[in-house]
Amino acid sequence: MTDQLVDVRTALASSARTRVEIGRDGVLHVLAGPVTLHLDRAVCEELATTLAKAMVALAQAKPKHGPPRLVAVVPASARPRAATEPVAARPSARSNPTPRKEEPE
Repeated sequence: MTDQLVDVRTALASSARTRVEIGRDGVLHVLAGPVTLHLDRAVCEELATTLAKAMVALAQAKPKHGPPRLVAVVPASARPRAATEPVAARPSARSNPTPRKEEPE
């Protein structure tokens, strides 16, 4: 058997029931339960956008009770601070009962 017959894939992201992998040839493999989609990057980006729009429409049409189970994932290269740098907490509007004075126009 030659290396050309073996598709080496690298995992990009995964959850309990889904996974996205990329093959050596650049094809993205989107696995969801028993279904696997083999997509090029442009189609995969379009699918991700369409799914996001659909979830927003669904949330507006049929809101769930309780908070959504969405998780924001930010790559380490896009984070503004190093992981070891402490983050100062800013008081929220709810925790600050003092009303702000309005500036005259």
